[in-house]
Amino acid sequence: MPLEVSQLTVYPLKSAQGIHLDTMQLGDRGPHLDRRWMLINQHGKFVTQRQHPTLCLIHTELLGETLRLTKPNAASIDIPAAGDQQHQSNVWGSAVSGHDCGDEAADYLGSYLGFTCRLIYMPENFSRVVDANYAKNRELVGYADGFPILITTQESLDDFNRKLGYQIGMERFRPNIVVSGGDAYAEDQWQIISINDIEFSLVKPCSRCIMPSVNPETAKKEMQVNQTLMQYRRRDRKTYFGQNALYNKLGRINVGDRVQVLVSSVARATPFSDTGR
Repeated sequence: MPLEVSQLTVYPLKSAQGIHLDTMQLGDRGPHLDRRWMLINQHGKFVTQRQHPTLCLIHTELLGETLRLTKPNAASIDIPAAGDQQHQSNVWGSAVSGHDCGDEAADYLGSYLGFTCRLIYMPENFSRVVDANYAKNRELVGYADGFPILITTQESLDDFNRKLGYQIGMERFRPNIVVSGGDAYAEDQWQIISINDIEFSLVKPCSRCIMPSVNPETAKKEMQVNQTLMQYRRRDRKTYFGQNALYNKLGRINVGDRVQVLVSSVARATPFSDTGR
């Protein structure tokens, strides 16, 4: 069975729900409008599901360049990609800046989360460069943790679900691109793949925090998910699932596009613990 793209997803607001796409436009800092909005608390620290799992219940929709948010049991709010006041924050030690999205958005989200916060948007004139240890061409990224693209495979999730003993969805792992048609964890060996003549360099395995344990329908933590991951995807005191990636040019990719593995290495896939088998 040939490899192909089976799912494409963007996450406009960091840690809120994603949006499935048939076609994804790759811009200069990742998929168009992916993780371009972010919540910060009154101290300027970025806010995610790690501390506030109910963020997973906030529905997102893109109306052109406008973000529509819907919190549970409430009307929606539309937020344009604009603002005047600027805030400084950081994402895992990487300094970032953003335009404030206004009091209405702050009150809407603060009343839901139960604390004072501000919603910020990363404008086009702010550049956040990917860690130079992995990026060789000064690639950019939005408010994502560190890289503009995360790639997983359906077969890896299927294998994980067998070990877990019940089914969870790929949304727990928040990838941008899901590939189907190969072996479980084949992505551990991929170095360069091509989709629609765009080359993706898989530069770093994605280490996992508590977020995969958060049930996206209830916002409750299911610790069995992370415990199972740790049993067989543990290496150097970290747990991994999926691969962070960079790409060599702008363009579009589509669900159903063929995926070609250009460079792969068995030696690249350092063995993981596998006490769960």
